[in-house]
Amino acid sequence: MGSEPQRSGEVLDLGVHAQVFEICAAPIWIYDSTFSVNVWGNKASLELFGVDEAAFKLPQLEMLGQFTPEQLRLWKKLNAQVHQDVEVDKKEINVTVTSGEPVPGFMKLDKPKLVLKASYKHICLTGAAERERDLTLIQVTAQIAPTVEDNQLRLVEMCNNHPMFQFLFDESGKLLAANKRALCNMREHLGSCENYNLRNYLAIGECDGSLGPDEMYKEAMEAIFVLDQPCHRFPQLRWSKRHPGKYRWVLYEMWPSIDPVSQQKAVLVCEQNISQVKALEEQIKKQNQRLEAQLEEALAQRDPVHKPAIDIDTPADKTLKLLDKIMRGHEVSAREAIELRDAIIQAGDLRQPVNFNEQLMKNSQTVLDNEVSQSLIQLLSSRRPAKIKEEEEEGEDHGAGSGHPDQDLRHIYARSNVTQDSVKALIAMHKNLPDEVLDVLAKVDDWQFDAFKLNEVSGGRPLSLLSYALLKRCEVADKFEMDDHRLVKFLMRIEDGYPNNPYHNRIHAADVLQSLHVLVVRGGLIAHGYCDEVSLTSCYLSAIIHDFEHKGVNNDYLVRVSDGLAVLYNDRSPMENHHLAASFQLMNSDEYNFLRKMPNKLRETLRKQIIEMVLATDMKQHFAIHSMFQAKMQLNGSVPSGGNGSGGKSMRTSPHPTSQDGHKVIDEDQRSLVLQVALKCADLGHLASPRIVHKKWVQYLEEEFFRQGDREKQNGLTVSPLMDREKNGISKSQVGFFDIVALPLFQSFAQAFQDATPMLDAVKDNYAMWREEAAVYANANSARSSK
Repeated sequence: MGSEPQRSGEVLDLGVHAQVFEICAAPIWIYDSTFSVNVWGNKASLELFGVDEAAFKLPQLEMLGQFTPEQLRLWKKLNAQVHQDVEVDKKEINVTVTSGEPVPGFMKLDKPKLVLKASYKHICLTGAAERERDLTLIQVTAQIAPTVEDNQLRLVEMCNNHPMFQFLFDESGKLLAANKRALCNMREHLGSCENYNLRNYLAIGECDGSLGPDEMYKEAMEAIFVLDQPCHRFPQLRWSKRHPGKYRWVLYEMWPSIDPVSQQKAVLVCEQNISQVKALEEQIKKQNQRLEAQLEEALAQRDPVHKPAIDIDTPADKTLKLLDKIMRGHEVSAREAIELRDAIIQAGDLRQPVNFNEQLMKNSQTVLDNEVSQSLIQLLSSRRPAKIKEEEEEGEDHGAGSGHPDQDLRHIYARSNVTQDSVKALIAMHKNLPDEVLDVLAKVDDWQFDAFKLNEVSGGRPLSLLSYALLKRCEVADKFEMDDHRLVKFLMRIEDGYPNNPYHNRIHAADVLQSLHVLVVRGGLIAHGYCDEVSLTSCYLSAIIHDFEHKGVNNDYLVRVSDGLAVLYNDRSPMENHHLAASFQLMNSDEYNFLRKMPNKLRETLRKQIIEMVLATDMKQHFAIHSMFQAKMQLNGSVPSGGNGSGGKSMRTSPHPTSQDGHKVIDEDQRSLVLQVALKCADLGHLASPRIVHKKWVQYLEEEFFRQGDREKQNGLTVSPLMDREKNGISKSQVGFFDIVALPLFQSFAQAFQDATPMLDAVKDNYAMWREEAAVYANANSARSSK
């Protein structure tokens, strides 16, 4: 029922105007909403309702007994509106009336299928014998043609029998109308009542998502009545009332509408059963999962992904993988959830593999040799290998073991022979490099490099020569106005600080520097915005100093003999802390301070990055850093997601996020982590060297381990695994090291930075070599045993 403002109604005197209304063909009559009676009607109005004047003026409330309580409620509501809008506010309103519908002022229509349009106007009725009264003048303005009326009736029939439930609610959520099927469903769930509402109806189901029924209701009403959205849709899970234990999915579609009776805002709600659609979605999802699995399997066959012999996933890795699986729409079984819970409960450190020591020792009976397992535990775990722990506890009773510093280690550092002339000579050499040096440096951007050759052609100055050449070539020396003389003197002093160890020496430092250079420049770190000019300087300096004044023994040995470094740094990465502290002490002295002109803020950033990178080379931190790297890269869109933390074919986007303007958006924590892992890969860079060069490095490392074993014997300590000259050394353990440490690390990095894949391929080639040698060795042992 619509309304619009109108001028004050006319004053009507029936004694004067009645004859005029009588000759009108259109039905016209006067209605009093206060007493719900017709006061007067012309002849056409009496004929319309088929009654005489006396029956026409009977109180209408007496004739409403044939209507339902809902129809009676609506009639009273409309009568109150007529009284307020027409007789009080003096507005004109228009209505559409159908047969059988109770409307104020209208009597029962005898003609079925009749549709009328009428206007309600204010009049002020006066007469000689009575006071003025504000009443309503009703006039039938049009009668809908029978064909239109028939179509409307057909539409009503179609609506009532349509399988889709249809409702009309007002702004407060009250039900205005519904088709028959919708009303039956509403009564079935809510029972019979006079005032159904949308909020209660939504409460009988569960939403598909995080919103509850109340939130769904508020969101829907806001979308329609506040935001004026053309349509609002949401699904809901509805439990069956007729079939307990079963449920169905329904979809609600809501459109803004107008109540044709009150002309007020309303919302048309359609509810349809989408259980079959949901079932089809589930079927398609499972099919998609199968296709994804087949695709990953096909990719794995094309480019096999290495899986370690043990589970090296940390609880943090397992948690992220489970969450990732949920986010991708895959089902998570109760068994998977229980396994994750148990892994978290059993873990002493969420960034370390669960039961790492136990897993290794278990595999020592099958895949790995016992000594190899003990060696990996000593290298990677904060817990001592069981054998060393037990024997040292026995040794305490005899006065042997820890607590006796190794006096020989105090005088291991080499003397520096850096002179003014030697500094000038290196600077001059760089300006006019000999052909043999140029030939070697020409390969500095290659994925495989021979640092031993560089040592030969540089006259025993591989580190300082390569360092100075790279800093000048990449223009960071000029960018930060590094003092040439102090820079070269610092580089040569650092180089002289590398003792003549078989492995941890200046050649190793040069090899690590070249490996890191290639990873940064060709591996994608610069291309993807992870390495700016400050970070590039940090990378070079980190590689240069990362093993400065290395004592030729591992951290475990320093802790066991209570070396001064272990005492100074509380057994926490004593060698790595010393490399940093000793290097920065040199750098801060005026004699070696080549960064005097670098702004303080940049120096702070440089120092922070160098510290984080060098500390990351402590293998005790390997799993924590590796796990964090995978997590960080996953959160930015890609991760090596294969089993056991070893990487896999990622189906996701680039891990290198960009802003809307196309520039790289790099989180500083993520940048730091990427640089740390890059240096870790470079520190193991010889694993990607040509086979002959790689085996040479392994032989030197084996000799350095044997020398530590010799010291352990001299100090009455249990010899560390694989460090006894009288037994097999690390050359027999490479398969285990590649399997547990190297391949998962390099695969993770290559997954995040695909440009670094050549380094991974070279590591795989050396892994294949060691597997071949292990097979030959195993066959030879088997043949001897059979004899």
